[in-house]
Amino acid sequence: KHIKECIDSILNQTFLELEIICVDANSNDGTLEFLRNISKKYNHVKLIISEKKSLGYQLNLGIEYAQGDYFCIVESDDYIANHMCEKLYTLITQYKVDIVKADILSFKRSFFGRKYTYKYISNDKNLYNKILNVNDRDIIIKKTWNMNQSSIFNIDFVRKNNIKANETFGASYQDFGLWFWLCCSYKKIYFYNEAFYYYREDNINSSSNNKEKVYCVCDECDFIEQNIISDNNQLRNIFYYAKFKIYIWNLYRIEKKYRLDFLKKMANDFFQVSKENLSLFGQNDLKILKQITYDPNLYCKKINNIFDKFKKIFLRYKRKICKAKQLA
Repeated sequence: KHIKECIDSILNQTFLELEIICVDANSNDGTLEFLRNISKKYNHVKLIISEKKSLGYQLNLGIEYAQGDYFCIVESDDYIANHMCEKLYTLITQYKVDIVKADILSFKRSFFGRKYTYKYISNDKNLYNKILNVNDRDIIIKKTWNMNQSSIFNIDFVRKNNIKANETFGASYQDFGLWFWLCCSYKKIYFYNEAFYYYREDNINSSSNNKEKVYCVCDECDFIEQNIISDNNQLRNIFYYAKFKIYIWNLYRIEKKYRLDFLKKMANDFFQVSKENLSLFGQNDLKILKQITYDPNLYCKKINNIFDKFKKIFLRYKRKICKAKQLA
């Protein structure tokens, strides 16, 4: 649906020495035919047909076939500013880091057209515009967004560390596992406070908008634990912190009917975690975790009551607006 806008934004990059790799899993909505025509028209556009409908598999495939020294990721629903690649390339070569991450402009449809919102990749301004090293890893994982699309990566760094995205079916939070692995492997990283990537928030096919995907975040955490944490006890504290945060985010995202079962899963996952591995948790986080592990049923009732109150307030406010419009 949005592939033309996406491809046009990449073709119009000011950085000329660009290899564009399009990976398609035999889509039947006209995208594959469009990409075939583009790859015939432009020599620097390569089309790869994926055997699996897996975002992680397709990403790994693109990295495998890439011939350049650096790469960026652009999803087909989004688009990028025409100087993104040039600016990110300048930064990563100037500072000689493994990763450069920039901010994001999210957008969605509104009555007046597209509504754009500036989103910081880090909620700590002290992380911007400086070279960070491995000593900053915990604060980076705690304070930054796990979205990878607004970045440029040194491909040699990714290949040497054998970094892979989780190859689960479809597109289900592979960003989280990939970002955590990248954070556990980099030597130097740089955050830049300017936005070049336009992220579509109202995509109905987005995993974050699919309230039926209840346990996909659990699969990502299992992927991290099996591939990274099992051989490195030093990373356990930050892993459990990140796992707790994404579980809480998921809890508030999913449908009400799934919350209790998910809370029971969460309670079981954290029940045997030692206190030493919770050293990065704040007092409020520890309080919430204790409530969940002690009585998930009670905590579920508590958050459902909060949701119901907000829903009533929202509906009341909505009725007032409708009434005001009728009077006008």
